Amino acid sequence: MGILKGLSRADARTRCHAWLERVGLPEVAKKRSEDLSKGMQQKIQFIAAVMHDPELLILDEPFSGLDPVNMRLLRDLIEAQHRAGTTILFSTHVMHQAEQMCDHIVMLHNGRKVLDDPLANIRARSEVRSIRFQPLNGDAPVPALLADVAGVVSVDRAESGFRIELAEGAPLEAIVNAITTKVTPARLELVQPNLEDVFIQIVTGNQAAGAQA
Repeated sequence: MGILKGLSRADARTRCHAWLERVGLPEVAKKRSEDLSKGMQQKIQFIAAVMHDPELLILDEPFSGLDPVNMRLLRDLIEAQHRAGTTILFSTHVMHQAEQMCDHIVMLHNGRKVLDDPLANIRARSEVRSIRFQPLNGDAPVPALLADVAGVVSVDRAESGFRIELAEGAPLEAIVNAITTKVTPARLELVQPNLEDVFIQIVTGNQAAGAQA
């Protein structure tokens, strides 16, 4: 693959062995690809894609088949490529991976682009619709105390406290003031919608608009 991309045979061999060391696979240099595990094959495919220092790198589900340790290793290698100046197109169905790694997000639904924006812009305009809340008094009947707070849709047990869901367009500052007045908080955290939440909102919103049309 290196030779096909313009490397000399000697340079390709040197880079190949150096990359095998970086991904922890120096022992597979003489093995056939079909004799490797899926995770090992993923690493080999990555090496084939980057060994000639491309300006553009297209990765399609690169973490498939990798355990958490090797996922982190590959993510670090991808980020190193980006810091070196490579433009990277990263295709994934795993939203939190895109959120961790990408500067610009394009979302597709049924073959149609439904979002195309920098991640910072998406976060800036995403409405907070959820609050993580832990009362100072662990025995406080939080759901009952917050039942009449305007804009609160539900209060459910979650982790060591409660998750408070808010109505669309609810006045956030007024709700936070009302909650803290009724129940003294040990912890109150505004939950920013993640990319999965954004995607679901876009898709369900489009479906509702289509049904009305």
